Amino acid sequence: MKPSILSLTMLLSIALLLTECGQKKSEKSEESFLGDWYTIKGDVGAYSFQKDENSYIFFGTVGMRPVIYGTWNIDNEKFVITMDNGKTTEYSFSLSNDTLTFNDGEEIYTRTLPLEVKYPEVQMLVNISSDFSDLKFSAPQPANLNWGYWIDSTQSAKEFSLKGFSISAKSLLSSGYSREISEFLKDNGFESDTLFMSEICDGYWAENQIITICVTQDYDSESDSVDLRVTSGLIIK
Repeated sequence: MKPSILSLTMLLSIALLLTECGQKKSEKSEESFLGDWYTIKGDVGAYSFQKDENSYIFFGTVGMRPVIYGTWNIDNEKFVITMDNGKTTEYSFSLSNDTLTFNDGEEIYTRTLPLEVKYPEVQMLVNISSDFSDLKFSAPQPANLNWGYWIDSTQSAKEFSLKGFSISAKSLLSSGYSREISEFLKDNGFESDTLFMSEICDGYWAENQIITICVTQDYDSESDSVDLRVTSGLIIK
């Protein structure tokens, strides 16, 4: 009888253990995801996962403006997002340091503040890189922006230097990319600076932001290859 009682006790213990494992809650709770998540790969610019009195809420932004919102929660190892129209989507997910990944890399988000959010003057450079992706612009790098303005009373130029960021790419003079980028800036609210220009650079301004497009010829090349450099800076008032 003793072996039978011992065996029965062991079986009961194993059954209880399996039941507890099956009911175990995800190691990652909703509290682990609260805050702002910036898009590395996805359809919106950023997600903000928040908590109100009764539920967990979110909103997604594009260009810092909310475009979608709803509720979210973690359920059975799935990240569940419910839109305001009632549509629900479940994602498999992983969280590693400051990176949140949905569906094995289908969407990727990070807590790290992107350069264009930390420095607003970078946003237009990012937009140019995206719209002219075939040029394969470099990533934005810190750069000085040298420009100036005319003083009407003295009819003289006042030069200044701004701390900004720039992107660069190789192109052909005959491609006309500098003209296309110029039109792109004008379509986005920038005006051409016709009072202060240099031989290789054209300037554009909108409120307190200045962007220059500089084209320098590559004399070592047998073609009409040029270096195209776009620099953006803010005038801090």
